[in-house]
Amino acid sequence: MRASYLLLTSLFIGCGSTTTANITERNNAEDVVEDDSETPIDNAESCNAIATTLSPASDGQTDFFYRDAVIFSVTEGAEDAQINLTDASGEPIDGITSIDDEVEEDEPLRVVFTPDTPLRSNTNYVAELDYCGGAPSVNFRTSDLGTQIQDPALLKGWTYTMDISKARVTKPSSAAQALLTLLDNDLSLQIEDVAGDTLDITVGAANTQTGEQDTCVPSINFNVPGNFAEAPNFDLGPIDVPFTLAGYSVMLYDGTSSATFASNGDYFAGGRLAGAVDARDIVAALTGKDVLPAEDPDALCDILAGANMPCEPCVDGEAYCLNLEIDRISGTRTDTYLEPIDQRNCHADCAESCDNNDCSISGFEVCY
Repeated sequence: MRASYLLLTSLFIGCGSTTTANITERNNAEDVVEDDSETPIDNAESCNAIATTLSPASDGQTDFFYRDAVIFSVTEGAEDAQINLTDASGEPIDGITSIDDEVEEDEPLRVVFTPDTPLRSNTNYVAELDYCGGAPSVNFRTSDLGTQIQDPALLKGWTYTMDISKARVTKPSSAAQALLTLLDNDLSLQIEDVAGDTLDITVGAANTQTGEQDTCVPSINFNVPGNFAEAPNFDLGPIDVPFTLAGYSVMLYDGTSSATFASNGDYFAGGRLAGAVDARDIVAALTGKDVLPAEDPDALCDILAGANMPCEPCVDGEAYCLNLEIDRISGTRTDTYLEPIDQRNCHADCAESCDNNDCSISGFEVCY
């Protein structure tokens, strides 16, 4: 456990030197190859500017995620820039061009085109940036993700496991990436039922070594009407999600997520997760553990702000919440079975139940 203490300490006091911009909308599907390199596409003629394509990752990309935005980085002229997107036949794609200015001090602004509706799968597109440096364009093709599932009813009873430590933190900064290395479990998602535009889903913690359910962690049921209305994409939340960070229980408040099933249902990808972690909860969990340099939420928020991770208002209006956004989440089909678990550390297979005075299940006998 001491190693977890040291990693937490390095997160809070030693990772503020390097960060990245808050939004880069790209996919992490297992059949999608990501390229983090930035590809300059044009030197300016009428202004001293350079344009770079960030999403798609490069000209000619053939596995673009159908729900992603098109993003260019420009060193000058972003305020007046526009992105025009067309399919291979020249048919324009409706959408909105906006400016992402949540970047580092010396980093260029980003011009973002968000389509009004998701793009079509397995389709060619051309994105043209109209700015003071000219009108450079990139060609790309969407991947198979977004193709309708062959038989949605087959999803019933299937379970998928996600290794969140391999995902990417896009907000508040790359410094928060260290948080994912502290997660003690994978997540498993089980489809209990498929009823038209609604999925009945159970989410539980899974042991990273065995893949079996961690019976010490409560499961969560999602059954919100219409959460599969945009199939093969599904949405979950908002809901408070308990998880274990370096051995300590922390809550992700107002958690929302989405992902897209492959057409054969064998996996899902393009996953995103968002929610808030309360600094007061972190301090409560770590008080007396000699992890934090100061056991006070205000002091913790000051440290996080120094690492470009500012605390923002929580639902109660107090500025103690670290808002997180994570993408590149994928899930693969496994044989794990999830059972409903209502209470933390209160299950016959959970050793920690012996020390839980609040554990009360009729006929429940442990520690004998």
